[in-house]
Amino acid sequence: MNNNLREYTDRFTDFTKKSISDFILYNSGIEYCEPGYSYGPKRRDYHFIHFVKEGKGILEIGDQKIEVHENQLFIVPANVVSTYTADPNKPWKYSWIGFMGIQSGNFVQTLLQSDEKKFVMNCQDASFYESRIEDIIELNKNDLASFFKINGIMYDIAGNLLNECPVQTTVNSSTSISFQAMRYMDLHYHDDIQISDIAYSVGIHPNYLSLMFKNEVGIPPKKYLSNLKINKAKELLAESDDPINLIASSVGFSDALSFSKFFRKELGISPSQYRKEHK
Repeated sequence: MNNNLREYTDRFTDFTKKSISDFILYNSGIEYCEPGYSYGPKRRDYHFIHFVKEGKGILEIGDQKIEVHENQLFIVPANVVSTYTADPNKPWKYSWIGFMGIQSGNFVQTLLQSDEKKFVMNCQDASFYESRIEDIIELNKNDLASFFKINGIMYDIAGNLLNECPVQTTVNSSTSISFQAMRYMDLHYHDDIQISDIAYSVGIHPNYLSLMFKNEVGIPPKKYLSNLKINKAKELLAESDDPINLIASSVGFSDALSFSKFFRKELGISPSQYRKEHK
């Protein structure tokens, strides 16, 4: 066991429920690395952010190799292969949070669009983030009260990051229009919205939105909306006793039959069967 490593992993919520939560902590920790210590290459199912308090190191991600130093942070999105290595002379001391959920990708993409270098950006005081993560580690109890306190700290960290980063809030670029469309869908997936409604909300033609969104986000807006609906439906089926017609209405379908056809097309099983297997 590395005496310079302390960490917390949420074991209160099982992994499948984490993936359909809106925004939830996966793990966090603090590590003072040995010279030359390297981690990776690895691909993970969750997003994570490291805050470098002292020293420096190298982040390798995609085709980039980026030096990261004191009072900087680096972001690695879920399912992206990365390797990070401590400097042999001035090894870094960092803290981190890992998180996942339906809204977590939006949060990460919002941060990534705020800096030209991507993945790496400055932070005012990495010690602040270490102190908040220290609070999480101290609350390491497998009970509901600690779960809420820990995720409250994570939301506080996320809010501070958004305050620090010059996030775009205008619609002057294709990227910001795509993210405005994502936010519209996040807020209205429970209504019977169409791509034309989404396009109207951001003031562009539906065909142009579809092309722009696919280029910026990687999937068409229709698929993004379907993912929102299916993930929320899975959560409601597994976590509630609501009848199928109420769940259908809650994710934007006018009747249980059309919802069931959609659900079976996406997952290959009926809503009732999914509930039976995951309840």
